[in-house]
Amino acid sequence: MLSIFPQLLRVRLGFQPWLPILVVICASGCAWHQPTLPLVFQAAQTLDGRTLPPQRNYWKAFRNPSKSNAPGLYLLEPYQPGRIPLVLIHGLASDALTWAEMIVALRSNPNIACRYQIWVYQYPTGNSYLKAAADLRKELEQTRIVLDPASRDPAFDQTVLVGHSMGGLIARLQVSYSDDRLWRAVSDKPLSEVFATGSLPDETVSALLFEPVPFVNKVIYVATPHHGSNWSELPLGRFGRWLIDVPQTLQEDYAGLIRGNPGLFRNPADRPPTSIDHLSPRNSIMQATSQLRCSDRVSTHSIIGIGFLLPDAHWGDGVVAIPSARISTVQTEFFVPATHSGILRNRAVTREFTCILMR
Repeated sequence: MLSIFPQLLRVRLGFQPWLPILVVICASGCAWHQPTLPLVFQAAQTLDGRTLPPQRNYWKAFRNPSKSNAPGLYLLEPYQPGRIPLVLIHGLASDALTWAEMIVALRSNPNIACRYQIWVYQYPTGNSYLKAAADLRKELEQTRIVLDPASRDPAFDQTVLVGHSMGGLIARLQVSYSDDRLWRAVSDKPLSEVFATGSLPDETVSALLFEPVPFVNKVIYVATPHHGSNWSELPLGRFGRWLIDVPQTLQEDYAGLIRGNPGLFRNPADRPPTSIDHLSPRNSIMQATSQLRCSDRVSTHSIIGIGFLLPDAHWGDGVVAIPSARISTVQTEFFVPATHSGILRNRAVTREFTCILMR
């Protein structure tokens, strides 16, 4: 498989269902560690004072989500009222450091540097993107409460999200109305009946039922599989799914939810769904996510990699096919010859970023 697609060997980060195979091949996993943080991340902190670890290990966040590498929303420098938050969200089997080169490029532009403050969201990528999206939604709202409690900073109301690969799906869920689409993807029972019994835990409700974050104004999707990826159905994708060690607490909560609500969920699986499960084009959650309606006040833009063939004979960035990356609701589309992760280091993409951010 890897010999058929040699360009994928140059793709280091992002949505890569073949990534587990490389981990098995790489002796001792030494390629997954970096001794020191890049300069742009050395002052990064969450609101509660946590910092990024000196060594990155995005493989652990995929393989063992419960031992993920410092999840949270990180401000790269102290909050600056009057500057627009620009939140960067990484993809599957990756981490916040995948944005290092892009951050350097954006900061080198004085117009961007004086107008925006850059934040990064890091999360365990083995878990479903529904949970990661719910966690980010909560973090964004709490961050506004802490930093701008009176909602007096108009720059906060222009917040921009940028999502690469699966991170684009997480960004999309910040500006969408769930309505009852996601719920109907997992259950045949009406929500009114379910809420009357009070049987759903808060985490399930926050993952499946939500409205757009009111202060997000713009979203940029980069190499995002809006309609899923067939890689998840290939042997390497299935192997990656098998490798994910679902956290014990999550398994117990899931089993208790299914056991305590017989007949509530349609065809429940033996264990909680993983990120790869929900990336399958045939998955009901993926199909429902692709149909969610977006807030009318949000400007959306797509950057799509082209020029590389996928195993299903579709053209795209080698991982995400062009038809999957396209949605009709975006204001602009930008096509660029680039691999799935190389797209973040592409100069034409940096220029397009700048154009979108300065509009």
